[in-house]
Amino acid sequence: MGTRFIGQYLQKLDAKHRVVVPRAFRELIGEEEVRAGLFLTRGLDKCLFLFPASQWDSVAEEIAAADLRGFNARMVQRFFFGDAVHVDPDKLGRVLLPDHLRQLAGIEDEAIFVGTSNRIELWNPDRWKALREAHEAQFEELTESLYQLRPAGER
Repeated sequence: MGTRFIGQYLQKLDAKHRVVVPRAFRELIGEEEVRAGLFLTRGLDKCLFLFPASQWDSVAEEIAAADLRGFNARMVQRFFFGDAVHVDPDKLGRVLLPDHLRQLAGIEDEAIFVGTSNRIELWNPDRWKALREAHEAQFEELTESLYQLRPAGER
């Protein structure tokens, strides 16, 4: 089933654009896998996705398996893999946020790390707050729509 990331953590970037991956997430990933490195790429809704290698492999296989005859599949692969970087946390748990990804997500001096089950999302705190405020009232409706999409035996 894999690691399930939960919670939110606000972290400051240092002058070199490094940010500490929250200890709770590093502990869930495990010291050995953290040392092997993490994968950071463009996410959806103007955030970044951060994956440990085990989750990266699963997601990457799914995206790579998309039919290359379709333009949308090719573009998703180009953006997802073309913007991806392998980041190596230092002894303090810091990772470098490359300029191209920081700019995509609008991350400047702070990032909020959000656990979203199989991945970690990094957000500009103002964007995260605005997204939450815009959709908070829809939580029940959004949740119900997820269950309506699943066949009865999978609920």
